[in-house]
Amino acid sequence: MTMEATHLTDEQTAADAVAALAAEAQSDEQAEQAAHQAEQETDAGEWQDGEAQEQHARALAKMGVQGVELAAGLIRPGHSLDASARANGEESLLPVARDFSGEVPEWLRPYMHYLAAGLWIGGVLVGAYRGKREDDARARQEAERERGQGEGVADGL
Repeated sequence: MTMEATHLTDEQTAADAVAALAAEAQSDEQAEQAAHQAEQETDAGEWQDGEAQEQHARALAKMGVQGVELAAGLIRPGHSLDASARANGEESLLPVARDFSGEVPEWLRPYMHYLAAGLWIGGVLVGAYRGKREDDARARQEAERERGQGEGVADGL
């Protein structure tokens, strides 16, 4: 299985990036709503509707792929998966999501508060890391701009 990825180019505008993030956020929200609706259709861990269970599993698989893509973007800024790679990822995660959709596995229940705390801490640290990376990029651009203006003055331009 090959995973194809793209790297955002300098030509992509901030508006394009914001529009893409907005569309992805809307998609995330729809997936979360489907997962929430499916969770409400459980009765003591037993699914009443097989279609609802499948929708829930697909929503979980989609959220898993989005989480992996976010992590990859932190490692290599601008990294994103193409539609084919996302679909392959969702299909790869779907059997696991089916196994765990509807209820938290018994072995994981005693550790849920640790997991929740770790996710919160990770979210704060990821936000700080991304902010620092953006600050560094702005500082580099400013230094390059100042260096370019300084060279022009030195050359008598």
